[in-house]
Amino acid sequence: MIDVLIVDDEPKLREGLRTFIDWEDLGYRVVDTAANGNEALEKYAVCQPELVIADIRMPGMDGLQLIGRLREQNPLLHILILSGYADFDYAKKAIAHRADGYLLKPVDEDELVEYLHGIRAAIEGERASEEWQHAAKEWTREALIQLLLTETEHTSEDRRQLKERAEELGVLWNNYQVLLVALHDELTESVLYLLRRALVESIELVDRGWVFEHYGQVGVLLKEPLLAVEREGVYRSIEAAVGETGVEFTVALGSKVSSLDEIADSYSVARELIKLHFFLDDGKLLCEEDAHSEYEEGCSEVLPSETLADQIYYAVDIGNAKAVKSLVRQAGRTLVVEGFTEDEIKRRFVEILTCVMGKGLKQHPELQQQSKQYSDMLAGIYHLRSIQALYDKTDYFLQQIMTHLGENDKHREVKIMLDLIERNYSDNLKLETLSGVLNYNSAYLGKLFKNETGEYFNTYLDKVRIEKAKSYLEDGLKVYQVAEKVGYTNVDYFHSKFKKYVGTSPSAYRRHASSE
Repeated sequence: MIDVLIVDDEPKLREGLRTFIDWEDLGYRVVDTAANGNEALEKYAVCQPELVIADIRMPGMDGLQLIGRLREQNPLLHILILSGYADFDYAKKAIAHRADGYLLKPVDEDELVEYLHGIRAAIEGERASEEWQHAAKEWTREALIQLLLTETEHTSEDRRQLKERAEELGVLWNNYQVLLVALHDELTESVLYLLRRALVESIELVDRGWVFEHYGQVGVLLKEPLLAVEREGVYRSIEAAVGETGVEFTVALGSKVSSLDEIADSYSVARELIKLHFFLDDGKLLCEEDAHSEYEEGCSEVLPSETLADQIYYAVDIGNAKAVKSLVRQAGRTLVVEGFTEDEIKRRFVEILTCVMGKGLKQHPELQQQSKQYSDMLAGIYHLRSIQALYDKTDYFLQQIMTHLGENDKHREVKIMLDLIERNYSDNLKLETLSGVLNYNSAYLGKLFKNETGEYFNTYLDKVRIEKAKSYLEDGLKVYQVAEKVGYTNVDYFHSKFKKYVGTSPSAYRRHASSE
């Protein structure tokens, strides 16, 4: 719609013009009327119409004076003059003020409509021209940014021309920093539009930088570095823009630079961070410091998948969720430090979980009922976008197995006790202590243990200690050293226990082992 302001000192004429033709049908909208020149200037400042229809003779400021004042504010304003006099001098003056037309009162409807058609065509042409000029300027700016993102050796003349062009386009700043957004799913124009609009609204419209597109990625050339406290807000605005579409994305921030030549370096840093999204992306904006992460810390050697699977399965089987999570992350950190790629890490995790699943099926055939569900979860691992998502998926997978085993294992407490004995046999383990931890009556827990293992708790503990002692004696340790290592503070007591279960003394066993 084209906004119109009607100016005339005669109320009847003002209202008549407002109502006697169908303005909306012609593509116009009468936004207000004014009774004199001064009132017209005030209302023009508020309404900013594209067309003013004004009487040429009014008290105070006449129509020609009004036109002159309006032209000072907007040289492109369209104006129609009304007059009750067929005065050629007025017509000439109106033409000198570049009026679009000169209508005699009473106004002829057909003549006015004809003028309005012509003015509308002119305004639409001007709008199109303005949009083209804006688009051309935007394209030129975008073309300059594209050039600056490319790592190229520039001659002194190239740099001079770039500086001149940047100054013309308003891109000559004291500092620069590249913000880059990568969309990981199949791109559509609608998603790119939503993302670009969000960045324009949050950054470009507040004069923080310019938005651009480069090789399918949307970015921002920032004129000042993004502060740490601002990063969360920028990330959330992008998330809000594309989150409902379900498209996965990564946001990275390049290094701060201070010259046009270095913009390519900032872009390169952001691009490398994008490539590392699997290892670094955890629902936040990625920065240079993220590249120096916990994964650079030393880790143990890479264990075979079967060994890792044994450790994880054992923790799952006894229901030790804390140990499971720790082992999963230890496996991931080790693989990262050893330089495994994203695909290799995913494949290794699938191997480990497949082994765990196989062991579970062997010990608990009833798990077969959930095999398809577990297989689907394993297949989904290859589509995960970050190592954190891999950890979460693995945790969920193992938790499902753990829960199922727990539902089908009435005496999981005994497995926990066996695990504690295996790992803490050298401590002063007592049934009363464990009963408090497991929230059971000690007599009931002892009976449960005896029914499951066939041994009393203390007898089982002694047998585990003696088996460990045999290994230490075979390694050549002295008897008193072995006694201490396996949890016996009294050497004589250890001697009697060892002879009871092995049939010979510790020293005799040690001599026999060393002679073989």
